[in-house]
Amino acid sequence: MNYNILLNQDILLDLGKKLKLHRLNQNLSSAELAKKSGVSVRTITGFERGEKNISLLNLIELLRVLKLVDRLSELIPELPRISPLELIEIEKKRRKRARK
Repeated sequence: MNYNILLNQDILLDLGKKLKLHRLNQNLSSAELAKKSGVSVRTITGFERGEKNISLLNLIELLRVLKLVDRLSELIPELPRISPLELIEIEKKRRKRARK
């Protein structure tokens, strides 16, 4: 899915639906997921319906219970490392303010 063209609310709804599918695939009720994660049933069901925004910490807890926490690295891919010499060159190219 191309998230670039969706509204924030549509992305939230899509993520909630995916979370629900994973929960159902593991034969967990929302109450069981709530008990294992420490996140309230109301928060879970609201998120699954795209009606409630949840904190990143709650999302991590839910993903941990669903054994999906390792997939979080896909959200923000790693960039190539910059060598110290390249970093020095980048710093040299920055504009410097004139001193008074």
